[in-house]
Amino acid sequence: MTATRLTKRLWVEYPARRKMKKVLKTTLKIAGVIVILLLALLAYTFAPAKLDVAANQTPAPSVTRGRPDPAQLPEVTLSILKAGKMPARQAFAYRGGSWGGGYENGMAAILVRHPQAAFLIDAGFGANVDEHWRTIPWLVRQLSSYVKETPVAAQLQNNGIALNQIKFAVITHSHWDHISGLEDFPGLEVRMPVAERKFIDDHKAPGLIDQMIGKMNVRAFDFTSGAYENFDRSLNLFNDGSVVLVPLPGHTEGSTGVFVNLRSGKRYLFTGDLTWAIEGFELPAERPWLSRKLADYDEAEVRHSIVKIHQLMQKYPDMIVVPAHDRRVHDRIASLPNFEK
Repeated sequence: MTATRLTKRLWVEYPARRKMKKVLKTTLKIAGVIVILLLALLAYTFAPAKLDVAANQTPAPSVTRGRPDPAQLPEVTLSILKAGKMPARQAFAYRGGSWGGGYENGMAAILVRHPQAAFLIDAGFGANVDEHWRTIPWLVRQLSSYVKETPVAAQLQNNGIALNQIKFAVITHSHWDHISGLEDFPGLEVRMPVAERKFIDDHKAPGLIDQMIGKMNVRAFDFTSGAYENFDRSLNLFNDGSVVLVPLPGHTEGSTGVFVNLRSGKRYLFTGDLTWAIEGFELPAERPWLSRKLADYDEAEVRHSIVKIHQLMQKYPDMIVVPAHDRRVHDRIASLPNFEK
């Protein structure tokens, strides 16, 4: 190539290259600004923010049943069986939670003994938790880990309670960490609302439940007992006011809350995964955006349900509300071989 031709080529190409570099630098700067803005927006979703109670409350029923007379209740007892943990940051549990700790994400089942039947609320991690873990979404597995504890079935047997003494289980919802332990109770009747069974059948939250549902002895129920407290529907499980189920939709379509009323006057409300920490009800506050997108089926319904529980806590400050994963609350409940009476 002659010097003249080379000079002409550089004369044409050099400005084009300079222009391309300038465009590239500008593009990278814009991309950097966008990334910073997105990270700032994500960080904001973890910032403290209370739910607007007035905006998220639903009309209360005009006629309802409330707290029963303890003297009229049968002798019912309950005990918590801790069955697994997942290390977690409080910041992921509710908006405004600490990044530094103070929260342990525990799995558990509740053993309820009623004169008519002994039953479980949820089942915690089972003996095959390693296999069950592989059924959850890849991203969740990358963001979390788990710690085994003695499965519920083994705890019962270690305390002299035969598995056939457990007549059924009520699940607060069908996510893997609440049903894993059911595999250790072959043939056990599993009760869930019709809405949750449809939620499963429609594959709206695929996972372990899809592998287990065909082997489960499922009994689906409707809330046919009328209004209870600030819920327009309920199911009075034994028709004596001791155990009352209520719909708490949002985390899943058929999520369920369980009131257990004891003769001593103690009153428990087991709320499943509506919130992961008690502060979610006390403030009230929902989960951060990332947690909601990973965990919740209907965010608006979650807010409505949280507000219902918040209002009940204000009305009954002595009522013990138990989020399914808040180990701090679990530690206040008697565990086998002891029972709350």
